[in-house]
Amino acid sequence: MCRLTERRPRPWLGQRGQAMVEFALMLPLLLIVLFMVVDFGVGLTRWIQITNAAGEGARCGGVGADIPEITQRVVDTSNGIVDPANVSVSYPNGQSIGDSVVVDVDYEYDLITPLGRFLTLTFSSLSMSASDNNRLEQVPPSGATCQ
Repeated sequence: MCRLTERRPRPWLGQRGQAMVEFALMLPLLLIVLFMVVDFGVGLTRWIQITNAAGEGARCGGVGADIPEITQRVVDTSNGIVDPANVSVSYPNGQSIGDSVVVDVDYEYDLITPLGRFLTLTFSSLSMSASDNNRLEQVPPSGATCQ
């Protein structure tokens, strides 16, 4: 007959709470990696957007648009993340057919996660810039539109 007071050995009894302690120790590392991945992904997307916007602006200038229209094209192509004040359009060799039109775009990317505060980094934003040039196919007339 079996006694009711007899207990079987339980080897896990001394390990109660171990998983919680391990999770608490690994959580900061997991969050740092997660924040890095998120900030890198969003930053890469923004860099691609401003690079594409600079290319669109240079192409628009190459087909004969004027500077305000090129600037507006860059802002529109970037989905509004670029400020028109951060767009620079220049004609380094003049405005004849075959000369270059150069579009420079500057952008300040603010980290979207608290990674900078969490790691006590000395920066909370990154400066990005993109530049593209294109040859003028026609001289920019006044009131020209970019199609």
